[in-house]
Amino acid sequence: MTAPLWTAATGAEIGADWLERELAPAADFGRRARESERAFRRGDEAAARAAIGRVAAAARSASPETLAALREAIAACPDPTAAVVRARAGVVLGDDDFFELTRFCDAVARVRALAVGDAFAGVEAPPLAAGLAALLETGRTRDRSFYLADAYDEELARARGRAGDARARLDGERSRLTARVAAFAGVEHVRDGEFVLMRDRANGPLPPEIHVLREAPTYFLCEVALDDAALAALGEADAAGADVARREEGVRARLTAEVAWSAAALDDAARALGALDSLVAKAQFARRYDAVVPTISAGTTLSFSQARLLPLRASLAEHAHRYVPLSIALDGVGVLTGPNMGGKSAALRTCGFLAACVALGVPVPAEEASVPLFDRIAWIGGGEGWERTTLLSSFGRDVAQVRDALAGGAGRTLALVDEFARTTSPREGRALLIALLEALRARGDVALAATHLSGIAADARVAHYAVAGLREPPTAGGAVASVDDAIDRIAEVMDFRVSRVDENAEPRADALALAEVLGLDAALVARAREVL
Repeated sequence: MTAPLWTAATGAEIGADWLERELAPAADFGRRARESERAFRRGDEAAARAAIGRVAAAARSASPETLAALREAIAACPDPTAAVVRARAGVVLGDDDFFELTRFCDAVARVRALAVGDAFAGVEAPPLAAGLAALLETGRTRDRSFYLADAYDEELARARGRAGDARARLDGERSRLTARVAAFAGVEHVRDGEFVLMRDRANGPLPPEIHVLREAPTYFLCEVALDDAALAALGEADAAGADVARREEGVRARLTAEVAWSAAALDDAARALGALDSLVAKAQFARRYDAVVPTISAGTTLSFSQARLLPLRASLAEHAHRYVPLSIALDGVGVLTGPNMGGKSAALRTCGFLAACVALGVPVPAEEASVPLFDRIAWIGGGEGWERTTLLSSFGRDVAQVRDALAGGAGRTLALVDEFARTTSPREGRALLIALLEALRARGDVALAATHLSGIAADARVAHYAVAGLREPPTAGGAVASVDDAIDRIAEVMDFRVSRVDENAEPRADALALAEVLGLDAALVARAREVL
């Protein structure tokens, strides 16, 4: 089995798990198809282009109503897999199985009627097992259930006729006996099963058609006893019923054989439904987020314009915060500097999120983008939950992540390095970061490393990118009542644009200005400036 493109920890950091939920199919067909899909890797460029092109065509040409109707039709389609497996094994299916198979054929026909036109050109339509569908149609009832109709077998029809006649004769014999019992008891009629006979009606021996079950001081609890004629009629009815059951089982066996014979077509239909289910989910994603088809090259350029990190945007929207799209043009390995809360980590995550979109075969949320394929995506740096799940220190965790990223063997890695070694001594941390960037560059990987350290880009001989930072002059905002207020305040004063700068450019040092904007005590900020 092919190793996953990213670890669970990396997936959480770059929003790949959020993306997987957004792309969730509607039914088990699609979930099985998704499980069998392999993420696109380097060398799969042509296949990735074709897959994303199909998604884009469906998103562009199919109306939202058509996509929603397809998703609903697939979700309502029963899964024939269990019935097909039993039929192949020679287990005779029941009427409920045939009913579900009828519903499956109906759903396939509906899906085929919806998945037409340019939107689904080149997409395999689920084949219709026409012979089986027509055969099962014979058993469809007015209330859309299933019944083994007489038309399936002439002998079954005749057997049912004989069984009906036998039941009528038995009913006649029962009526004759109950009429005699009612006359003896002095009542208009006697109900089926047990009945009560008062003792004052029994002057002498009881007639043979009355069988006493229990006696009480004032009454008998009785039932009607069958005489020889009624017993003979009962025997005929039972035999006729058994003959009907035997012939019905024979019809079920023949229908089961037809299901087994149609198993390949049913399997193909289920597989095609799964692929279509996955495609519809991706097309809805592309429409929902105005995603575009990226350029997929074999090089090392990862660039995008006005890209949106959708998980972050959704989170900010929940609290009515503004989201700012990002643009960057990364070729190979680069360093990203900028102030705290300037969006460096968001820039790293956006790179990873767009790479995950392409790997999963969906258009990307940007105005335009060029994204290569990778053999692995690795997040190196702080993350949610690490401290609770490992005994390693923050530095030990960083080292473990680097070790795993570099131990991947051949292939191209997208390394997203967030403040690597920031919890050790600045001198040694700086040396380790430079060595890491040199190693990634020598391997031909693509990497973006966010840091506050100076001179990293020049010493590692990689590109230097910087967040524009605070607009000048920053204005103090007084007391900040909540985290939401702080986020809004930063959004007002921060310029999140990322651009390439000179390799030797010093990182922006806006920490004190940020502290002032966020309402930190003015005297404390002034003293910090004196210390600087």
